[in-house]
Order: sequence, then C-alpha cells, then structure tokens
Amino acid sequence: MTKILVTGSTGFIGRQLTLSLANMGYDVKALCRNTAHPYLIKHKNIEPVKGDILDIKSIRNALQGCSQVYHTAAMAKMWCRNPDDFLQTNVTGTRNVLEAAGLAGINKTVYTSTCGVWGPSTKHPVSEDEPRIVGFPIAYERTKHLAELQVQQYVNQGMNVVIVNPSRVFGEGPVTDSNTVGKMVYGYLKGKWRVIPGTGVQVANYAYLHDVVNGHIAAMDKGIPGNRYILGGEDISFNEFFSTLYVTSGTQHRMIRIPQKLIKFYSQLERVKTKITGLPPFFLPEFADRLKFDQRYSSQKAIKQLGYQITPFTEGMKRTVNYLKAIA
Repeated sequence: MTKILVTGSTGFIGRQLTLSLANMGYDVKALCRNTAHPYLIKHKNIEPVKGDILDIKSIRNALQGCSQVYHTAAMAKMWCRNPDDFLQTNVTGTRNVLEAAGLAGINKTVYTSTCGVWGPSTKHPVSEDEPRIVGFPIAYERTKHLAELQVQQYVNQGMNVVIVNPSRVFGEGPVTDSNTVGKMVYGYLKGKWRVIPGTGVQVANYAYLHDVVNGHIAAMDKGIPGNRYILGGEDISFNEFFSTLYVTSGTQHRMIRIPQKLIKFYSQLERVKTKITGLPPFFLPEFADRLKFDQRYSSQKAIKQLGYQITPFTEGMKRTVNYLKAIA
C-alpha cells in the first residue's frame, strides 16, 4: 500500500486530507511539530511524525518509506509578530520539503497554494493562465507566489510536482485563525458577527472543504507536473453569503453595513495599536483595500482535467452550520 506524507496535518485542509486518505486505506504519515496536538486525528492508518518543515533533517526522516507528499503546511494568518515568519514558513519551508522529496526519490508531490496568488479579479472569473493585475501588499499572498516560483524551478529540474490553488475554503473543521470563513460563520451563529462590509455586493469565491480535499487527491492521481489547478466553488457576494447563512441556520440577526472608508480608517487605527502595543490587530489596511474588489475564480480546468466537483454553496453552508452548532 502506498505510504504518504502530509505536512500541515493539523491545519484546516491538511487535517481533513489526512483523514480522507486514511479512510481510503492509505498509510499516512502526519508531520507535525507536536504529536499531541488536539487537532491531530487519531486513526489506525495515521502515524504522527514529529517534525518541522524548517528542519530538513526531520522532513527526510518523515519521508522514509513514502512515495507521495502533500505539502499543505503554511503560515496562513493575517498577521505575525515577526513578519519574516511568512517568508520562512511559506518559502523556505516549501524549498525544504521539495529538496527532501527530491533526495528521497518521491514519485509525486502536490503543493497547496492559494487563489490569493492572483488576487482581485475584474469583470470575469480568473483562470490559471491569467496574470496578477495588482501588487502583493498581503504577505501571505506574496510568499505563496514566491513558493510557487520555487515549485516551478524544481519541476524544471525534473520533479513531478503539481500545484493546487484553493479559494476561500469553508466546511466542517476547527475554527482557527486560518479558517477565516469558519470564524465568520461561527461568530454569526453566536450573535457576535453583525457586519456586512460596504454595500455587500463584493464577490468572493467559496470552496467547500471536502471538494478541496477531493481535488488534492485527484491532483495527485491526474495532475500534470508543473500545472496549477484552481479548486474553487461558487462566486458569492457578502449579501448572498449572509442571506444563505440566515436561511440555513434559521438564525436571524440585524446586520450593520459599514462603509469601506470607515473599515479602512479602523484598520489604520489597528495598525497603529499593533505597532505601539504589540497586540495582534483585528484587521489591517491591506485587507480593507481588498474589500473594494471582487475575487472571482474559475475551476473549469480542474473540472475538465481532474474531474473536480463543486458542492452547491447552500448545501456546503448547511453542513458547516450544522457542524458548528454541534460544537458550540
């Protein structure tokens, strides 16, 4: 039976991917810095392996006996006390994984990137071959772009690596800093999230977690080396998002529409607060600026080449709400 290494096995995507592979009968090595992590799933086919993507020796040790790698580990937060953490984790960490995989003779690697490497869209959904139309003010997006460039270098050297680009992922899983949609839904259910940015017409692409996980597995099976595959869902406005959330949850709250300019002003105050106190910001100006643009993405390439399937947004949200209600 194929033995597989998954990095980021306690993360929102990596955790569910690890479980899905284990349920399929694969032997899965779950790389994690803490083998007692509460989000690490216990399963007869999952072997926790202590390691860190910034420690190449630990990666090489974890790769023993493996023939496939899913590299999902990343620094996906909005803010870090040390800004270099984004570069170290997302770029140096990816290079370490690829270097170790090459030395170990791994058959194939799937690298988890993000649709954030394309950033905002214009009138039409963005596809894989289109260029980015703005700069990289957000550290997470910038460093994931740099990591993709490294992947391409290794592909040019003959490595079999495929890139998958999830959009805004939601679904059943821990509500963590990297699970931004989950935090928003959970906050709404608890009556603590009452905000609709701007007029609510801005659109983003929402991908259901189980679709994204299945897309990873399909990319390992059918993905072409060096290719990128957008793993997205439906393009949904903020107004549609909260309308669907109301219908699926049966919970209605009076929502407050906050003008984008006011959000930007507040985010600037938050940045000043963080500089003075060192406390984490609730929101940053570069994210406020993003609210002025749509983020529409097309998954047609993944649908055609990988057999990727999209769960209707309403159905995915219903499952997510039921899960979050159960753990509340």
